[in-house]
Amino acid sequence: MVKPLQLATASSLLATSAIAADPCSSIHGHGLQVPGAEVISVTGFTVTNATVLTLPPVPGPISGLNFCNVSVILTHPGANDSVAVEVWLPTQDWNGRYQATGGGGYSSGEGEFALAPAVAAGYATSQTDGGNIGSGFVLNPQTLTPDGQINWPLFTDYAYRSIHDMTIVSKFIIKAYYGKAQKYSYWNGCSTGGRQGWVQAQMYPDDYDGILAAAPAANTPSLGTAIQWPYVVMMQEKYIPSQCEFMAFINASIAQCDGLDGVEDGIISNVQGCAFDPYCLVGERITCDGKQVTITSITARIYQKILDGPTTPSGVKLWYGQNVGTGFNGLYPGDIEVVTTNGTTTATPSPLSDNFIRYLLKRDPAYDTSQITYSEFAQLFAQANFEFDWIISSNNPDLSGFRKSGGKMITWHGLGDNIIFPHGTINYRQRVEAVMGGTTAVDEFFRLYLPPGVNHCGGGYGPYPTDPLDALVAWVEHGKAPETLAGQYVDVNGEVVNHSICRYPLVSKYDGKGNPNSASSYTCATSFGLKS
Repeated sequence: MVKPLQLATASSLLATSAIAADPCSSIHGHGLQVPGAEVISVTGFTVTNATVLTLPPVPGPISGLNFCNVSVILTHPGANDSVAVEVWLPTQDWNGRYQATGGGGYSSGEGEFALAPAVAAGYATSQTDGGNIGSGFVLNPQTLTPDGQINWPLFTDYAYRSIHDMTIVSKFIIKAYYGKAQKYSYWNGCSTGGRQGWVQAQMYPDDYDGILAAAPAANTPSLGTAIQWPYVVMMQEKYIPSQCEFMAFINASIAQCDGLDGVEDGIISNVQGCAFDPYCLVGERITCDGKQVTITSITARIYQKILDGPTTPSGVKLWYGQNVGTGFNGLYPGDIEVVTTNGTTTATPSPLSDNFIRYLLKRDPAYDTSQITYSEFAQLFAQANFEFDWIISSNNPDLSGFRKSGGKMITWHGLGDNIIFPHGTINYRQRVEAVMGGTTAVDEFFRLYLPPGVNHCGGGYGPYPTDPLDALVAWVEHGKAPETLAGQYVDVNGEVVNHSICRYPLVSKYDGKGNPNSASSYTCATSFGLKS
């Protein structure tokens, strides 16, 4: 999940582009009907030779972009909302496809950072602001009504309504501009964008031919509270380990479990087989900022609780934790921050979960989350699911409508994700299998890939998928179901490592003799074939 921004506007592009009158400026909304919504305005202008910055993993900046920019404003009667849809249409070399792009955090769209790569690849593309319930990792004040209640119409826009509206609007604009409809429609998103992709498959199965939904932020009520768990643990245990102390556990776990897949590459691929015990480090002395620090049982307990994930005070598991070997602080802007300054270590909670608790559960933006006890956390977890499961869990396993429509969906989720814990995604896939006829039957339309060592939507030290959208296109348009996704990363020695990321539940097994940096040295197998 890259840092979301507001949707691109004319002013954001004027410095690098020239605007000229052409058919784009004459596009209107006559005949545009969005069920349950009213069209307030439709405006268009042409952008030529634009340069747009990008965020990793997309190389950039992207220059020489020429496209028609159409903005549509909607409202839903009685909702007192205003929802923007922005559509970018290549003025030349359109590939005949439509690619919708998703959001991140509390933003329903990621602005020009997502739109520009799609246009550069020849797609007509679009995003929505979802009514602006939030920006990036924080919720806006309008999340609550003046009397302190949830603004349910706005939350409905964010949860599901705006993305379907955007799809209807975008397809209308595409046909109005090009004089013909797109041949194929694709969804592309990660994190919130991944959740939105799952929503499309679950609620609007006819909208897209192919859906790429990475690291989906589904199970939102559970996840919204669970992300806060490491912070709650440190506050309740009354000790905040430094980054250096946490790294001692991470490095020790990697040293113990790295080779469980047959290759020592600094990555724990066999996470299920790693039986790391943090208490084995108790009493060891490490050097942090030039000072000797002794690992205590309190530090080991904190680390174990973070791995285990949230529980009730009696030990009943509420949600998943992160995989062993995964760092959890300071790796991502929306994550918890643990910082040591002048010998004093402080922790700042993730704004994602902190805002979820303060605004949506406590209905009090000034609420102090540092005082949450283990008992209160369990109560908040139950409240979140009771009040919000119906609208934003986005985890309905019945995908019969999507299968019937002929749609194909790819989800990938890094096993080193430190924000959206991958076991939630695995659990969803298993639930889909239980409803839809088992692994083989589900693989006909929905495939899951779990790259080891990869953090949230990218980063980390594992094989990041290099062309998942291309793989989806080949599946949709040519019937080539992807057995693997191509993955690549640069190791600590600066060498390029290529891997084939196997479809779940298979794993990438090393042949024991080939170059471990080459994808040809691995095969997809039911297990790593090694004892843990």
